[in-house]
Amino acid sequence: MNNRTTYRTISPVQIPGDIPKPRVTMRGVAIVLAIWWIYALITSIATFQSFEMSFLTALLWQTLQSILKFVLSVPVWFIVIRWMYKAKWYWKGLAHLFLGPLYAVLNYAYQYYTVVGFGTRAHEGSQNAIGWVLIFNLFIYVMQFILYHAYEILRQLHVKEKLTLELMALQKEQELAILKSQINPHFLFNTLNSINAMVSTNTEETRTMIARLGDMLRYVIEGTNNKLVPLKKELQFVRDYVDLESKRMGDRLTTEFHIDQSMLTFLVPPMILQPLVENAIKHGIAPLEEGGKVVVQIQRDKESVVFRVSDTGVGLSSPDPLTTAGGIGLKNIDTRLRRMYGDSAGLQIDSLKNSGCEVTFALPLQ
Repeated sequence: MNNRTTYRTISPVQIPGDIPKPRVTMRGVAIVLAIWWIYALITSIATFQSFEMSFLTALLWQTLQSILKFVLSVPVWFIVIRWMYKAKWYWKGLAHLFLGPLYAVLNYAYQYYTVVGFGTRAHEGSQNAIGWVLIFNLFIYVMQFILYHAYEILRQLHVKEKLTLELMALQKEQELAILKSQINPHFLFNTLNSINAMVSTNTEETRTMIARLGDMLRYVIEGTNNKLVPLKKELQFVRDYVDLESKRMGDRLTTEFHIDQSMLTFLVPPMILQPLVENAIKHGIAPLEEGGKVVVQIQRDKESVVFRVSDTGVGLSSPDPLTTAGGIGLKNIDTRLRRMYGDSAGLQIDSLKNSGCEVTFALPLQ
């Protein structure tokens, strides 16, 4: 039997701690331009009220000012936000200490040499308030890059959260693969023992059992590569297994299936029922000389599907089989269910009044 291993490729961006470089997007540019346009509109109202010029002239002037501020902020964005995105905060701070004053001076120079064309009083005001103009330009620089850095921090937190969730999902898949790989040799070993017990007594039945085992192994291999399978296939697999055990145990084993036919297409994890039936037969029915009965019930209950495997065997050997040492059957199933559906889907094991026990779990309707 050839084992096929499926590998999941992780792109370089998905390496923990590797935050992707900030990039220019049309949405980001549109948001920034909208903010600068709103700024130009607000400041043009103040300019219109303070200086002797029409509102359209003030709007044109402030629009040109906003365009300049935006254009001058672009290289700063590329230097500090994009090129230095992996740099320590103090290196970014030093870059801002150099670029901030340069940004303020270049903006003032543009203002000084262009206000002449928009009105004398504005020109005089620009000369008399050079200090305040430089401080205001520096304030604009600080405010916009506070917003840039705040957005970048949020973006990195979002990326790290996404990476963490992806790695947790990958780890979960690997854990489930390991659990399923434990089931396969466990199942094969027990089934081969059953066939071995019949080799010397009934050759024809042995051939039938080997053929049936081939069908079951095909399902096991397919189940290794599938996260979920239709309930109909899982039930056929369980029935094949019960047939094999019936050949060995004869009249000592009786089985009943009570299945809600509307649930046959419901998707379940592969190899989730057979270990429970096997446990009931091996540890519940087989030790009894007179044998017993195993009942499999699958019914819909409101927003979930309830699975019950009960037997009339010897009962529980310990108060909590899931915590006792030895065997991987029940523990494996319980762990797989909890990994896939949460703790509420774990196995519930109860002793029956007369004899035997019942194993129950419920899966949410998908």
